[in-house]
Amino acid sequence: MRAQQPANAAPAPAGAAGDTWNLRLWLGISLYLLLNAGSQALVSGTADQDQAEQLLLSQHWALGYGAQPPLYTYLVKLLFLCSGSALWPLLALKVVLLSSLVGAVLLIGRQLRFRGDQQLFTLAGMALIPQFIWESQRDLTHSVLATTLAAGTLLQLLWLRQRPAPSRFIGLGALLALGLLSKYSFAVFAASLLLAALSLPAFRRALLRPALALAAATALLLLAPHLGWVLQHGDLALAGLAKTERAAGPAWSGVLSALKAAIAFLTPFWLAALALLWPQRHQLQRADPAGAPDQALLQRLPLALLAVLLAFVLSTGATRIKDRWYQSLLFYAPLSVATLAPPGAGRRLRWLVGSGLAAAATAALLLPGRTALAGLTGKSSRPNYPLPQLVASLVQQHGSPDLVLASNGLVGGNARLALPAVPVITPQAGASLPGQAHRPLQVLLLLDRDDDPADLAALLPPGQHLPPLQAISLPKRWAPQRPYGIRYAWLAWPPQWGRP
Repeated sequence: MRAQQPANAAPAPAGAAGDTWNLRLWLGISLYLLLNAGSQALVSGTADQDQAEQLLLSQHWALGYGAQPPLYTYLVKLLFLCSGSALWPLLALKVVLLSSLVGAVLLIGRQLRFRGDQQLFTLAGMALIPQFIWESQRDLTHSVLATTLAAGTLLQLLWLRQRPAPSRFIGLGALLALGLLSKYSFAVFAASLLLAALSLPAFRRALLRPALALAAATALLLLAPHLGWVLQHGDLALAGLAKTERAAGPAWSGVLSALKAAIAFLTPFWLAALALLWPQRHQLQRADPAGAPDQALLQRLPLALLAVLLAFVLSTGATRIKDRWYQSLLFYAPLSVATLAPPGAGRRLRWLVGSGLAAAATAALLLPGRTALAGLTGKSSRPNYPLPQLVASLVQQHGSPDLVLASNGLVGGNARLALPAVPVITPQAGASLPGQAHRPLQVLLLLDRDDDPADLAALLPPGQHLPPLQAISLPKRWAPQRPYGIRYAWLAWPPQWGRP
């Protein structure tokens, strides 16, 4: 039996009125995200690190692209087929993904029968997690996609528990597969979600039925091509595990690292949530697994994640866990805490919502401000680098090349913004000049100021030497007193053809 709400409970948004309220929240936040993307595009036309990586990877279709699964790059590739290689499709994709994440969170709250104050608590809580309000809007790619799909997977599981139809099992399998194709760490979230669900009788009854085979078959069908690639390129696919490699110290140091990273990820949200809930700690609403299985699932998810992470750390010997890896693993933390919140927070809730709004406003100002105020602060970032303009200047002086060799992904990705129809190769891509060419190739070599020329020389065929490098520089965007330069050279390949 569903537990009755206290008599003084705030009214829950229900029916058409509740849906309208949620829709207005979603539209307002989506507009906020769109304005932030537009402001960043206005102050800088330079691709940041992850954006530049996608500009490079999306040059071709592949079953795998190294340490990250291919789904995000597929989405970018599809967008570029319609728009051409540019920065604005990347920004638009980010807005769509973050808006979808917010929409999924609101629908999860609706499924949990949240009151209006609980919905506001959840959204304000997400704004108080820097990974969402700042990093996700600044330059993240795979993590944003994985988090959106994780939220969709959680929502699908809640729907499935309510009505375990075959189509919902197929949807669950598809979302699990797409999540794994977005980021490998999604497997940790999927395992913790399954563990939490199977610990609850209502979810066990919904999941453990013949239709579960449909979910498994759907997931395997979608994953099969990439799994085949992983079996052939395991060293590339598992390269990300090197970031967690064991360092000197006791075995439990990995567990301590995971706990510290989780606290860092949730700061300052957990502090604000504690200030809100502590005065009413004796009234916290603990869900009854029999009467409120959805709320119980959200309350058990953090414990299930802790168990899965403990097993991962102890089995792999990982000792270095970073806070940003928790984005798709703990995105539901505000939802979990909101299930505990009793009604009547009043002024404390207004304070938390105000803090979330202040964090959102600060991010809206600083996302373009970090670039536009570089001349005043003396601190510049990658969006200040005039990399597309430097490449365009070289093309204006010498003509367009047939191929670009760049010393790193940031330079190479921005070269694609200036030369969207010209192939770009970097050392990270593992390619090189062809051993033979059917026609003369004019190759532009681009070397960042701090990169080793030997890295670029390694892309050249045997016997081909790196030509003398020249320097070119332009004033930084919004900081003209501080120029930014790169080194370059022209190479004719094969060598007997010279550049006119």
